[in-house]
Amino acid sequence: MFDIGWTELLFLGVLAILVVGPKDLPRMMRTIGQYTAKIRGAAREFQRSFDEMARESELDELRKQIADVKANNPISQVKDAIKHPLESVGKALDDAGKPLPGLPDEMVGDAADAAAVAKEPPPEEKPEAPDTETPKTDVARDAAQ
Repeated sequence: MFDIGWTELLFLGVLAILVVGPKDLPRMMRTIGQYTAKIRGAAREFQRSFDEMARESELDELRKQIADVKANNPISQVKDAIKHPLESVGKALDDAGKPLPGLPDEMVGDAADAAAVAKEPPPEEKPEAPDTETPKTDVARDAAQ
């Protein structure tokens, strides 16, 4: 980091002993250590906040991408493409019984009758009753007499 070798550290140690004195040197080293710890803590906190901002911006981009995928989802587009024509067909079938505007009155009555007939359920056919008599064989006829 600072590219300080052993000879430079030895020189700084001797200089510190001469300037501060051997009595106050441990207290000064402790104070320097505390300040160093505070500076490192502040740098660590700055790094954390910077990383958090980067993470939030990445999350925002990811949320935008997810929203884009949801908006451009091919499955929902296919569902919508199928749903809209079916709705229009259903609406056209519902409107089929209604007379068109501008038709003469005699044609409107005919259209209403045709719509009423079209809406009537088909008449129920009664199933044919099965014959209660089953064809009898010669043995069965003889037994019945």
